[in-house]
Amino acid sequence: MIFTTKLEQTGVLPTYHVEKEIELLAKLDKNKPSTRIIRTKRGKNAIAALMNIEKNHNHSWYQEIKNIAEKNPNELALFYRGNKITFNEMINKADELAKSLAKMGIKKGDSIPSCLANTPEFVYLILAINKLGAKITLFGDHFDHEYIKEILNNCTKKVFFASDDFYENIKDVIENHDFDNKVIFSLADSLPKNPKECDEYEESLDKYYYIDNKAKEFKDKDNSILLFDEFKNYGKDYDQVINDDNDLDTDFLITFTSGSTKVGRPKAIIHSNRSLITCGIFHQPKYSGNPEIKGLRGLAHIHTESNTDVITCISDNLMQTWSVALEPVYGKNTFLDILFLNKPNYCNATTTHIIEAAKDYLIEKKFSGRKLPWLLALFAVGEPTSKGEEKFINMFLKKAKAGSGVKIKGLSLPYTTLSIGGGDTEHGGIYYSLWKSFYEKLYTPVLKGKEYGMQPVPYAHISCFKKLPNGLYEECNYNEMGLIASNSATTFKGYQNNIDAVKNKIIMDTYGREWLSNDVYGYIDNLGTVHVKDRSENNIKLDAYNNIENYKIADIILEDTKNILSCTVSKVIENDIEIPIINVEFQPFKEKSDEYVINSLKDRLYAKLPANIVNEIMNKIKVRIFDNKKSFPVSGSGKRGYGAIDDMYLDNTFNLLNYGISKDNELNYTKKLIKK
Repeated sequence: MIFTTKLEQTGVLPTYHVEKEIELLAKLDKNKPSTRIIRTKRGKNAIAALMNIEKNHNHSWYQEIKNIAEKNPNELALFYRGNKITFNEMINKADELAKSLAKMGIKKGDSIPSCLANTPEFVYLILAINKLGAKITLFGDHFDHEYIKEILNNCTKKVFFASDDFYENIKDVIENHDFDNKVIFSLADSLPKNPKECDEYEESLDKYYYIDNKAKEFKDKDNSILLFDEFKNYGKDYDQVINDDNDLDTDFLITFTSGSTKVGRPKAIIHSNRSLITCGIFHQPKYSGNPEIKGLRGLAHIHTESNTDVITCISDNLMQTWSVALEPVYGKNTFLDILFLNKPNYCNATTTHIIEAAKDYLIEKKFSGRKLPWLLALFAVGEPTSKGEEKFINMFLKKAKAGSGVKIKGLSLPYTTLSIGGGDTEHGGIYYSLWKSFYEKLYTPVLKGKEYGMQPVPYAHISCFKKLPNGLYEECNYNEMGLIASNSATTFKGYQNNIDAVKNKIIMDTYGREWLSNDVYGYIDNLGTVHVKDRSENNIKLDAYNNIENYKIADIILEDTKNILSCTVSKVIENDIEIPIINVEFQPFKEKSDEYVINSLKDRLYAKLPANIVNEIMNKIKVRIFDNKKSFPVSGSGKRGYGAIDDMYLDNTFNLLNYGISKDNELNYTKKLIKK
């Protein structure tokens, strides 16, 4: 792929060209991870599938879902607090909304600003917008208000959408923007009229079935607002044919990065139909290698401005003819409630959310005695998961007998699998194929000792690279640490109005290929699985000649999985000196004292850090301990808030070197230094 020239000419990245990529790969070193695609059965199947998508699926995402609905009209598509909606009902509602949008003058290419929660109305709307070839710009109410104004200036003024839980927070901004139409959906619009009569009614969670309709209150004060039913009926007399002439490369989604590091001003990401259709098709059993399972239910509770929600939680499930449980409540303190309320077989959530649910279940004894037999697959996404965190989560899942009630061709799983790490929204979740993680764990005995597959996702080229003095990047071997970079059929088209930020992600390898950096360190093992370590900019500068990556410190600390749950290494700058800070949370059920764990941690650092820098690091390093109840601060995206941790500066830290005495290890360190 050649990115830079096309980006400068058009403002967006070029479309992934399968044939040209394969032609180039055939000439390169076949022992590198990126060239493996042309040598494996899975790789060849992936190439054939990509060509098939180009030929037979060159249409809108709406059309892809409509084709599925026509074959499965009465299958369950959406689940909302007990209300069950079929594929046929979903498409009919989307068609009604498409007429209303067309009557309002929405045309192909228009960008429609929206601040919405996960409700059925949200799914109807994105299908309708896609049918017209328009784009939906999804932003969060927690964004900086000046930034929201900038976002709105890039959108049409014909119509604005919000859900009533978010509108109050942004009302002043919206009222000053002079929209032709304002449509407010209520979280109450699709609630069942008699929830106690629903077959999956949860009596202990009764409060979740009753939500005040704030949209009506907003309309009482502003008669220009349209409620959902009014908007749906607005286009009833629209009699013109809506021409869906969209293709794979028609722009569709404007979503945003998580904003964990730049609070309130995340970058806007452009995705086309290609991202959704390709991701969805590759989750099908014949391409993923997973057993075919009918009638599963996924959970969509992540903020809608994340394409993880739209693509992975909503689109991927619908494209497998599974249903989607739409959940407007998003927060770590309610996540366990949400699991029992929606009973998903498959769920994506941040590590932060899953850890909190495990604490609620194991420590607070919430839902004591109740099990999670329907929860077949729970995946940690969007942030790394340490071995200590995985141990604690699996303790929760095993205790709750998660997955024990779901049979896969006679196989009953003892507890839910966990996908480690996450993806990045620029690459459509390229680090993982969610079901591949499940598949690998299911067939570990078969895979042991063998190379498997080509990449973490079959529609992507991904590898690790080390930078050379001449500025080019040389591809790493298997198990060799490097900068992870990718080329993919689902790679974003660019950042909106920010070409320079895209350029900064482009690297060129020694063969002249351009790749898009994922901005993280990691490596690829012999199974083709990518192991993500940390963001590439996260390192501690020691002097003019030496630095150390944060993850190398964290990895040493996290070896103690019995006593340490989580660790994030941050830094502060004081008098031009970079001070590393170990932010650590202990395992809730650790048996050793805090003093023992900290001294042991210090001993490991002395023993395992490089001898030429250990003394300097140990003289600088500080420790901050988070207790289990408060844990780490959380960003608006539901992930660990790195920006908030940085803002804590040196609050509640202590000097590690002065903590306790470990003469033996000081002696060992001296011997190690002399030996080197």
